[in-house]
Amino acid sequence: MNVKKHLFPLALVLCATAFAVQVEAKDLIFNEGYDMVQVIDADTYQVSTIPIKGSVRDSAFSADKKFFYVTGSRRYLEKIDIAKRRLVNLTKVEADGWQDRFIFGLALAPDGKTGYVHLIDRKIVGDEPVVGQPEIAQINLTTGKILRSIKVPWGVASLALVKNGTTLYAVGQDIYPIDVAGKKMTIGKTIHLLDKGINMLAFWTYIHENRGIWLSPYYTATGWGLFSINTHTGKIEQTPIKGEPLFAYGAVYSPDHKKAYSVMDDVGVIDLKTRTVTKVVPNGEGTCYGNVVTSDGQRLFVGGGGSTVTVYDTATMKPIRVLQLKTDGMGLRELTY
Repeated sequence: MNVKKHLFPLALVLCATAFAVQVEAKDLIFNEGYDMVQVIDADTYQVSTIPIKGSVRDSAFSADKKFFYVTGSRRYLEKIDIAKRRLVNLTKVEADGWQDRFIFGLALAPDGKTGYVHLIDRKIVGDEPVVGQPEIAQINLTTGKILRSIKVPWGVASLALVKNGTTLYAVGQDIYPIDVAGKKMTIGKTIHLLDKGINMLAFWTYIHENRGIWLSPYYTATGWGLFSINTHTGKIEQTPIKGEPLFAYGAVYSPDHKKAYSVMDDVGVIDLKTRTVTKVVPNGEGTCYGNVVTSDGQRLFVGGGGSTVTVYDTATMKPIRVLQLKTDGMGLRELTY
């Protein structure tokens, strides 16, 4: 028997199989709604509904892609089993004498058991409301117990965990680097933005979808651009965009990082090589907050702000489908298997 003769075709079959597995990615689109998260199969457009408590404001995927963590009405931390399409844990951050602890920003630690939240506390003393100084806390994701915390200035809206989980960037009017590697968290030198005339609304930043890049449109008195934090290296970068500003709530990269798509009342296509807006498409469904691109780069899902999600063909930027959902949304997320 000629072993080589049979091994060669077998190798070709194995290579073809491996290639098929590689290209047949599965994309799920998550609509962050009110009292529910709706999951859209990007291939079939079938929608499944997961009841939760409250409206989604912050969210993060676990590193193993098994769970989706969301904050409900900024009060609850909720864990969704993605495969089973159901809520498996709901908790509040440890009260510690406060009646309400509002969450503005969520980042998961590499250990998969803890996460970081930005908290603003409130209670009523007599007839007067008392608001605590904002803090960043590391919490147990299952129980909500605070493991350690540090006070931070007002205005934080988003968190980005970088450098193998050793530095946490708290982003708002300015950026506060927090060293989380030691026993105690410590705040480093402030990275000033507002004093430099840089403004951002840092709520729709898509770290997971951008392959580890925190991304937000920014604006100055003379123009606009894309502000990024590379969570692999910690590098912070501004990419000015030429021409008249295109107002946007958020932006997301194409998978090859050659383009970016911004969204608000219009959907903008940005060429990152020339740093120009190449196309502006009015969004027929009105103002939207979220946009995500399929892993093959061929379709753009736009939604949040209403109960519809519009699917665009990225080659033509023409809408190919409008999905009617059960809830208004605050944004979209995308997960690829």
